[in-house]
Amino acid sequence: MPLYNPLAQADTGYNDGVSKKQSTQASRHQAPKGHPGEQSSAPPEGAPVRGWRPLQKPRLVVRTGAEARAAHREEEEQPPTFWGWMIRLLPVWALAIMILLLEPTLPIRAVGAFVDWVRSLSPPPTPSPAVEPIFIVEGARGAPQEGTLPPPNWSMDISPAFTPEVQYWAADIARWSVTYRIKPNLIATLMQIESCGNPNAKSEAGAMGLFQMLALHFEEGEDPFDPDTNAHRGLQYFIEMYALANGDLGLAFAAYNGGPAILEQSPSEWPSETQAYQYWGSGIFEETERGFTESPTLLDWLAAGGESLCAEAARALGIPRE
Repeated sequence: MPLYNPLAQADTGYNDGVSKKQSTQASRHQAPKGHPGEQSSAPPEGAPVRGWRPLQKPRLVVRTGAEARAAHREEEEQPPTFWGWMIRLLPVWALAIMILLLEPTLPIRAVGAFVDWVRSLSPPPTPSPAVEPIFIVEGARGAPQEGTLPPPNWSMDISPAFTPEVQYWAADIARWSVTYRIKPNLIATLMQIESCGNPNAKSEAGAMGLFQMLALHFEEGEDPFDPDTNAHRGLQYFIEMYALANGDLGLAFAAYNGGPAILEQSPSEWPSETQAYQYWGSGIFEETERGFTESPTLLDWLAAGGESLCAEAARALGIPRE
């Protein structure tokens, strides 16, 4: 006797589209032969699963006319999402990444330019007054005169390291030191290298006198070989170079020899004469200011050719040499 199969009798929960053939086969399903009288625990083969529904295929709905325009307006009225904005700005991000790869410092330069532009909008700061001005007292005709300024706070004596030919001008150097506010050892250093104290010295380039000034530095009617006139032009020129060098004494020595254009060049680009002049001047002045009774740099200068210059100065001044 066949077993009662509830799956074959009830239609509730089954798909309406199941064929009658499948229902008939499910009702004929019997228990396995090895267990007569027992109902099978597994569902019959081919039986539908409870709760199953057929899949609906997607349909493409094409809207035209007023419906299409209404759908388009509805889509535009919806606010864009975060990712929507990111997708819209994708070309901008790509351009920014390319710029950073090609010019990594461009953002920093742009910020710096913006800061400079903001600063340019503000009024310029008031310049501070000059500190420690250089006083030059001149007479009616340009001749130097001692003014009423307080005496300098340095010794008027020059170092014993200088040669006898420069020592000959010690009193004049002290007077020029007060007038032009330049230390005596600095004046003596310039005189030592330029002429070794020979007031009649004249170079192949046309430089003349104690401080070897060119004719273009003198006014008409001035005597370039007059010690006071030559000192006035030479020391005034050195003061100008010292100011252009912003107080750098080594650069001032170089500019005194090679002209103010030297200050715009690298020391490696200076002529060899200017490089040597800066070395001799800086070394001799530093050593005499430190109290050396004998300057190694001055001795090197004498050995490099300064001895012959001092021999001419000794003859001009009538100083016997050993």
